[in-house]
Amino acid sequence: FGGTFAVKNADTSMAMLGDKIRHILDTRAEVCVAADNSCLMHIGGALHRQRSGVRIAHLAEILAAQE
Repeated sequence: FGGTFAVKNADTSMAMLGDKIRHILDTRAEVCVAADNSCLMHIGGALHRQRSGVRIAHLAEILAAQE
């Protein structure tokens, strides 16, 4: 979906990205969490371009957070 796959399979990756962004926005989530940095960069870039206001975070950030 992200990383090398996105480069080698751009059309498929962009279609997957569109689906993921649509689903994220449909949930009205404040934060999108994933465990893969390339996926986060791909999703985060799309969310930023849409000025969605949805933050992205790596799963490790969430697990390490002390509240």
